[in-house]
Amino acid sequence: MKFEAYVALRYLRGKRKNRFVSLITIISVAGVSVGVMALIVVMSVMTGFDEELTAAIMGNNAHLQVFNAFGDPIEDADTLIAELQAGVPEIRAAAPFTTFNAILRRSGNFQDYGYSFILGIDVEREQQVTDIEENLTSNRGRENGYGELPGDDEIVLGWILARDLGVYIGDQVVVITPKDRPSPLSSDPVRQKFLTVSGIAEAQVQDFDSLYAFITLDTANQIKGQQGADGVHCMLHDPLVAGELAAKIENDFGYQVSTWYDSQSYFFEALQQEKVAMFIILMFIVLVAAFNITSTLIMIVMEKKRDIGILRTLGVSPTAIITLFMIEGLYIGLGGTFLGVILGIVFAQYLNPIAGFIAWLLGVDLFNSVIYHFTHIPVSIHPSDIIAITISAVILTFISTLYPAWSASRLDPVDALRYE
Repeated sequence: MKFEAYVALRYLRGKRKNRFVSLITIISVAGVSVGVMALIVVMSVMTGFDEELTAAIMGNNAHLQVFNAFGDPIEDADTLIAELQAGVPEIRAAAPFTTFNAILRRSGNFQDYGYSFILGIDVEREQQVTDIEENLTSNRGRENGYGELPGDDEIVLGWILARDLGVYIGDQVVVITPKDRPSPLSSDPVRQKFLTVSGIAEAQVQDFDSLYAFITLDTANQIKGQQGADGVHCMLHDPLVAGELAAKIENDFGYQVSTWYDSQSYFFEALQQEKVAMFIILMFIVLVAAFNITSTLIMIVMEKKRDIGILRTLGVSPTAIITLFMIEGLYIGLGGTFLGVILGIVFAQYLNPIAGFIAWLLGVDLFNSVIYHFTHIPVSIHPSDIIAITISAVILTFISTLYPAWSASRLDPVDALRYE
């Protein structure tokens, strides 16, 4: 073992007469461990939320939405779909759709109304593009999805929307939309359509569950009084290339295209900024532990003043003294970081059982599925996060060793041994 490394390791043990420095060393290691562990757990949870919400958003949003450049209906959606799939092989599936806004109320109830964004879909093809069918099941922890996909004169409601309207499967709702032009045979400015609820969908996304309703494309066209479709939903083999393909479709086909990311860009940016902010805030825990390492090394320097004087008298250079105490500080930092990484990974891996035990012990619900739309705490441990946390912790602990090591190298051996 190299001289400086050996002496640094020996100094960490402290003198038999005084174990106070050794206790401070243990506390310093524990401080770094707690900071690193907290960082790993929080980053893993935030990454898990990011992945789960991204999957939910991509599952309920088509990767691409293709519209007529002038906002007119697409009269022959089947031909457009064939052209897109032939010209853009990255498209895995496509389906026509029509959208409109409407007011909903339960049949027979003239007091409670709800606003809805209604999506008219080709039921068979839409299943290949979005998670509309899965949203009617209990898959992936859903607790409110049940029923069947819509048929003619039927409607599927988001579960929050259905709850607010007080309707269940088999009930009738009235879809109220404004008329484009007044009719000479009727002075009523609105159009009403009675539909039977065939299913309650849980998309696990607040906006979808509280606003969206689904009907067949034919029913939507009857309500709007039009033919064709408003646009085409496309599912890609790789959703991350949606932006590139959108530009290609706009240039080659002359259609207007929006991607799954466009409608949720602010959400994803906010989530990413929040993750960075949490990383910076929690790094202060490691920073406090680094200050503790600085104070520990200063105490060790004071305790080892005589030893430093002897080493300098024997010919040990100031550079070697600096190296010695820097290595000693790195021992503390690396030990705490290594322990924190292990504890953080284990804690994150078993976070849900631990949270369940704490909730049972305290008698509180630590993770309300109604609020977060997940029945469990999503956790995703990424090696890149672990590496970033480890490097950051080691750098902070290394910086904390600089002043004590420099002060030790400045010690005059004559002053250190004068009263010995």
